[in-house]
Amino acid sequence: MSDLARRICEAMSSLEFVERSYPMLTHWGVRDADVLVHSLGCSVWNALGQEMGFMAVTECPAPMTHGADIRSDSTWFCRQQRSPIALVEFERFDGTERGQLKLDEKLCNLLEASMRWGNSPSVLVLATWNKGVVSAPDKDKLVERCRNGFRSSVGARVPPVRAIAVVFSRFLFEIESNGSMLLKQLRCERLL
Repeated sequence: MSDLARRICEAMSSLEFVERSYPMLTHWGVRDADVLVHSLGCSVWNALGQEMGFMAVTECPAPMTHGADIRSDSTWFCRQQRSPIALVEFERFDGTERGQLKLDEKLCNLLEASMRWGNSPSVLVLATWNKGVVSAPDKDKLVERCRNGFRSSVGARVPPVRAIAVVFSRFLFEIESNGSMLLKQLRCERLL
């Protein structure tokens, strides 16, 4: 496992970092309103990138080489190389087939953005969040997408993953009696 992928999984396999950085998620409670959870999740990923010594940027657009705008939720730049070292997408997952398709779309965005950055990122992170109990995402489909590549919406060939680690993270929220949500568990693993 690449050192960065290992460090990410270590940090995002327990609630310690999130509790320290964003207690709203773990102790105060958050409502599922508008894009608040998405904003907080992107903030968590940016804060982690900063803590690990990178320059983290929210909604950073990948270079426009194939006609479609792709903005990763968090892009971590290596300060020495001045290029992206990690790309993160943070997406709600509701346990449905439609939700699985949305994860596939976000993974495709990561893969294409990496290609647009000249394959400089060494780690791609697909992070999900859900409230309450939902079916688990089909990780085999995600791995298959990484191994097979795809054609973008404008026909550009995005090749299979080669020397890039792909990390899958889950933020698991429980619904409290007052209707707010609390982050109760984090899971993080390397898919490739």
